[in-house]
Amino acid sequence: MMADPDLVLLHPPSVYDFRRRFAMYGPISDVIPSTPIFEMYPLGYVSLVAYLEEHGYHARIVNLAVKMLRDPKLDVEKLIERLNPKAFGIDLHWLVHAAGALDIAALVKRLHPDTPIILGGLSATYYHREIIEDYPQVDYVLRGDSTERPLLRLMEHIERGSEPVDVENLTWRSRDGKRRINPFTYIPESLDELTLDYGAMVRLVLRHRDLESHLPYENFMDYPFTALLTCKGCLYNCVTCGGSRYAFKCFFNRPRPAFKSPERLVEEMAVVSEYFHSPIFLLGDLRQGGRGYAEAVLEGIRREGIDNTITLELFTPAPRWYLDKMAECCGSFTLEISPESHDDEIRHRQGRPYSTGEMERCIEEALKLGCERFDVFFMIGLPGQSYESALESVEYSRRLLRELGDGRLHPFIAPLSPFLDPGSLAFENPDEYGYKLLYRTLGEHREALYQPCWKLFLNYETRWMNRDEIAEATYEAMLRMNKVKRDFGLIDDERAERVEEGLKLARWVMHRIDEINSMVRDPVERARCYEELRGEVERARRWTWEGKRELRVTERAGIRLRGVLKHLLGLARRL
Repeated sequence: MMADPDLVLLHPPSVYDFRRRFAMYGPISDVIPSTPIFEMYPLGYVSLVAYLEEHGYHARIVNLAVKMLRDPKLDVEKLIERLNPKAFGIDLHWLVHAAGALDIAALVKRLHPDTPIILGGLSATYYHREIIEDYPQVDYVLRGDSTERPLLRLMEHIERGSEPVDVENLTWRSRDGKRRINPFTYIPESLDELTLDYGAMVRLVLRHRDLESHLPYENFMDYPFTALLTCKGCLYNCVTCGGSRYAFKCFFNRPRPAFKSPERLVEEMAVVSEYFHSPIFLLGDLRQGGRGYAEAVLEGIRREGIDNTITLELFTPAPRWYLDKMAECCGSFTLEISPESHDDEIRHRQGRPYSTGEMERCIEEALKLGCERFDVFFMIGLPGQSYESALESVEYSRRLLRELGDGRLHPFIAPLSPFLDPGSLAFENPDEYGYKLLYRTLGEHREALYQPCWKLFLNYETRWMNRDEIAEATYEAMLRMNKVKRDFGLIDDERAERVEEGLKLARWVMHRIDEINSMVRDPVERARCYEELRGEVERARRWTWEGKRELRVTERAGIRLRGVLKHLLGLARRL
């Protein structure tokens, strides 16, 4: 009989009762692999499990969001009731999980009143005082971007039944009911001990005979897209980003980025390559570590013969030496950059220090050197951006494709949603950057996620656009971008028609929800009116989902059976 794990890490959906509650989520997740339920768990889960296992504790991941998406009839209470660890961990990394994380914590506490519940992640760190003061279902909050060692120390205290007065980075409630805030002193300067070992995930699947719980997102088996962290922290100060230099310094005690060594990063890539014939996305611009660091990583890829497509993130346009090195060392590489706006002035306000001309030169050179795909991301809801300017980014995309496109250049546009990040310059100083904050506390953001429409999730307006205008600009820009992509053959006619129908239907549903909210006062009748829209919401979701397929770098991604079989044989020998 398999022993109970010491720690179960639960990943919640953004809203716990999404299967029952009416909501029109709109385009809030259109440029990431996951659905609007945000079922992708943070990469830190992989590192936490590996660290605990290395130190003698058994841990497992249960991705509740994926399991609920895949099985509409799943009894979550029975599933949680059957679990019997020494502690539960729940991520509140992205603020979009404010409702789901706290509601799952309350459910776990009701079913396991004597089992400690630990929250962690950047959003949990930012709101650690509010969580401990206002949410009794949470016993501990681990602060910071790296909590492997503090979590290990906390697990030792939980096992002994002692109070964790010496655990770094911990906010907690003592037995006398008082709030305790331990020193925030664990900020590792190297990430080499914090391993993202996808092989460990395969071993967990085999140990627990549970593939579904460990899937990073719902469609992972159809399209395995893996990611690795190159660093924690950032050199740049994009004003809406909760992962900016300002945010890390002021709220996460990290004054400068910490990097994974090129040797360890390449080791992790080699493990991924053993299991998955899929793109490997290196999170963070390698050049933040300096030219030598970037060259060492790329040389390592060549030396190890890693044949996966490598997706590299550019925070600024790449110089020729960097592009040459990619072409020399990577058998297949793709690039992505987020200028946010076609307008240099708006981009500079946002904290992106380069010109459109510099970006265009980079794109042209990269494509000439064999870059298999180049993604360019624009955003709606920026400081200085009007409704007209948002649409002009689409017209700029048409010109860019006319001049440089050959089927490999892919522009995207999406709203800054659902939230302006807590800890960002704009969130902390909204007036200075032209923003008006509509929600500030964790509780306010949690309540926002229960609203019936994504437009009402938005925690901001700008001096140039209110929420209605941001939503209208979003749908109009996405409709126009869909047409641009159809005209240039990036999507076929049939898919483009479905996407267009879905966007138009979603915009109509949004307007209908506005009508219901303004005309129907009785909450029961209002809920009934929402329910009448459920079929349209589902159709709009299915049709607009077609557009997400364009995010896929290659359709050749898949599982490498040899790596899985290797571990199956190893397991058989141990048995």
